[in-house]
Amino acid sequence: MRTYACGRYGRQIVVHLGKGEKVQEGILSACRALELNDAVVTSGIGSLRKVRYHRIASTQDLPANEYLTVEGPIEMCALQGLILDGEPHLHITCCDRERAFGGHLEEGCEVQYLAEISLMELTDADLVRRLDGAGVSYIDRR
Repeated sequence: MRTYACGRYGRQIVVHLGKGEKVQEGILSACRALELNDAVVTSGIGSLRKVRYHRIASTQDLPANEYLTVEGPIEMCALQGLILDGEPHLHITCCDRERAFGGHLEEGCEVQYLAEISLMELTDADLVRRLDGAGVSYIDRR
């Protein structure tokens, strides 16, 4: 186990995405425009017409992922995660008319009507992601 204390928080940012905009791409665009490098995604809700995500496909030692795309009327029930050194690691929980589903957010998720995302800036994070020998990313100091 590793722990990292971040003692300073900066701006609280709210991102509104409209019809046809893409979720992860919109968040990253806002981060670049605001020169925001490290943040916690504290909330994300909205309506989507396409969700792209991946989830683990096995419990073997080497990771295997399954990539999925769901289209139709979808509610984004939760979005959360970290943006470290400009790189997002976000997870999404959604539901359509039949089921709930979720996993690691991928590029290409499209907003149907709106999406509202809140970010909390970490001003002293000094953290990056590195890959271990199995290709799994972990958080480390710069």
